[in-house]
Amino acid sequence: MEGDEAVKVDYYDGIRISYPKDCGNAPKKIVLLDFYIAFATGNDRYIEDNTSDNITWKIIGNELIVDKDKILERLRNYRGRSIKEILISNLITHGNVAAVNGSIIFSDESTFEYCDIYRFNGFGKNAKVKEVTSYTIQTK
Repeated sequence: MEGDEAVKVDYYDGIRISYPKDCGNAPKKIVLLDFYIAFATGNDRYIEDNTSDNITWKIIGNELIVDKDKILERLRNYRGRSIKEILISNLITHGNVAAVNGSIIFSDESTFEYCDIYRFNGFGKNAKVKEVTSYTIQTK
């Protein structure tokens, strides 16, 4: 993505986040971009406000988490590894579903490629995330 004119790079609390410039074209894209920024920077309030109370998170090959507080705890554990960079390669929305893929690099240089599939509880711009399915592979 380096040098790609269609990519925007920002820094939040010293964490590099790169994403497609067209993320501002749809309300759900903005919500999800901000979701990754909130994850990286520890803004649990944003995540709480934009997820339904009965959210589920299925981590393929690992577990199914059905409690919002446990999901927030799991996100905190990931942040505890000290995120260095989040790259969002694609952010696609259609109706009440979305997909985001890219990679996360931690300060120890371990790298994970991910694809997250989101389902919202409605079609409107104020819909909340109600279901996440994550596919992750450690590549470094």
